[in-house]
Amino acid sequence: MSQPTFGPGQAPRPGPRPSQEQTRPLPRPMPGPRPRPVAPHPTPVPVPPEPISPVAQRDTDPRRPRFVTYDLPVSTTDDVPGREVAAVLGVVIGIATRPRDMAHSPEMAFINTAARQDAIGALVQQAQEAGADAVVGVRFDGGKISDTVTELAAYGTAVRLRPLEGSGPPYGDSVG
Repeated sequence: MSQPTFGPGQAPRPGPRPSQEQTRPLPRPMPGPRPRPVAPHPTPVPVPPEPISPVAQRDTDPRRPRFVTYDLPVSTTDDVPGREVAAVLGVVIGIATRPRDMAHSPEMAFINTAARQDAIGALVQQAQEAGADAVVGVRFDGGKISDTVTELAAYGTAVRLRPLEGSGPPYGDSVG
């Protein structure tokens, strides 16, 4: 077999030629002992969590509840500053449920606050559907629904408001 010759300005084609690829011998295994199969690493056994201590423990870096605003005033008092009640629309209720099997943890303050905020959010939605401008007299109640579920209810009175004469901007408006 003769080697191809290339003239000036010509270059060989990259890669092996098909006829060379077919005649190339396969690599042979290296002489000597065969490697032993390696046993897989043992699966680590999970460490069980430490039991909850009956003695109060210091909370360690829990998530902090955030301040939440709603689309209309929500007040635990019976009025809204600078406004008076023009019409009472009725009682509105918001309910949030949570599982009862949550163990005590530093997250409980966050979880409990979030449950109350969820209940108020549902209360606000119901008040908006009723055409309310605000919810006053908001209270909370809670209890066991079943062995596995607890409810938290927020309830209050949906009202329509009107500005008091000579009062400043209504609730939620920015002061110049």
